[in-house]
Amino acid sequence: MKKRLTAEMWDKMQFLFRNYYDRTMHSVFYYDSKIDDELLAKIYMGILDKTPVLRSTFHNHPIKPYWTINEDYNVADFFEVVSPENATEYIEKFVATSVDYKAKVQMKVRIVREENKDTLVVLINHMCFDGGDFKYFNTKVAEYYNKYLETGELVIDIKQGTRSAEQVYDDMTEEQKAHAKSLYKNISTTKNKVVFPFAPTTKDDRPRIIREKLSKELFTAMRVKGKENGATINDILLGSYFHSLYKICEVDESATITVPSMIDLRRYINGGQTKGLTNCTGFMPCTLTNGAGATIDDTIAKVQEALAPSKKDPYLGLYSLPLLKLAYTILPQCISEIAIKIGYTNPYIGMSNIGIIKAEDFKLGEANIYDAWYSGALKYKPYMQLALTTFNSEITFSIAIRGNNEDERIFREFLLDIINNIKEYAK
Repeated sequence: MKKRLTAEMWDKMQFLFRNYYDRTMHSVFYYDSKIDDELLAKIYMGILDKTPVLRSTFHNHPIKPYWTINEDYNVADFFEVVSPENATEYIEKFVATSVDYKAKVQMKVRIVREENKDTLVVLINHMCFDGGDFKYFNTKVAEYYNKYLETGELVIDIKQGTRSAEQVYDDMTEEQKAHAKSLYKNISTTKNKVVFPFAPTTKDDRPRIIREKLSKELFTAMRVKGKENGATINDILLGSYFHSLYKICEVDESATITVPSMIDLRRYINGGQTKGLTNCTGFMPCTLTNGAGATIDDTIAKVQEALAPSKKDPYLGLYSLPLLKLAYTILPQCISEIAIKIGYTNPYIGMSNIGIIKAEDFKLGEANIYDAWYSGALKYKPYMQLALTTFNSEITFSIAIRGNNEDERIFREFLLDIINNIKEYAK
């Protein structure tokens, strides 16, 4: 009989999200030369050996879901080197695919080879861990790869501790812990019903990730202007996003729009790391009322004002966690999913700033990355989320959706409008 792993609270919550998105995290790393694919495969196999959840299959048991750990897996279950005629087209299609929770291995890896350079595409089931640990996971792959080249030894010391959501409280005082565990407020509840104007669904709808870039020069100018106005980079990005949303959604000046941003709850853990690879994410809602403001400067100022209370909140992102735990603890899976669906309002519009990608963290021997980006889960209509990653002071804006060519046109113009807002602000 196969060994089992407990399905943690966020594993089950991410499974519930199957109704809204593909539960897959996406990443692409562009290298200036070839990678040793045999060594890289060996590294991944070493990590899988130490990380059971990544080589497990999820079972949605009606009472208590669980993972079964697979021992009969091999490299071919998740890893392949390909040399397609059109590498760009292959990458665009493959990166938008998803990882099946019923698979033996909860990740998919491709090395896309073109003459003297490689592109590495890595997909992970979001049920296993979040963007914070996805970045950690990818940096560890590079670290073990380079150590092997130096020493000839395979040393895998990836974190292997608890995946429980409860660890977010471990380093709090008893008073803080008691208060945090009493935060039953359902922050997903909102009167905001504004929906992004997707194109009508057609037979041509398919998974796709639409991207545009903010240049290094504009990034620098934005940062300088923000510093003068006391605005963080996130304030500016969120304000520019809001300004474009009010325009494209064609709402009146009295309309309210709420955009939740993802918050890494590792901020509450000493050392900033969970003990094991897991999800550890909360929400920071930002609500603008009475329109975006006449100018981009007005919108960013409104965002700053709206976020001021959250930035001072010592329990930011921890709301609703006790409510979710209660539902999953006292109710069987089949009932808890119904109860949470009734009480939980999945946001139609969201934002996730995944953060900075450092080139030195992803060097593989002599192969250096010259570009890279992450994107979050691929949303289904009418849901959408803006994801951002920064590499070499350039920001990649991405929106992962299942849509058609008209949707892609709409979203590409939308992303360019956000960038134009930043340009207007920076000048």
